[in-house]
Amino acid sequence: MNAWEIKASVDEQEHLVLAIASDELWREAFVEWLQRNTTAS
Repeated sequence: MNAWEIKASVDEQEHLVLAIASDELWREAFVEWLQRNTTAS
């Protein structure tokens, strides 16, 4: 992901994608999740 690594587990990533797909997660919450769960590699 362009020199970024996701720290979250595969299960957590799957949950996130499903939440986005079902409109259960707003953009702002997704941005916050990315900030908490990514590191520069």
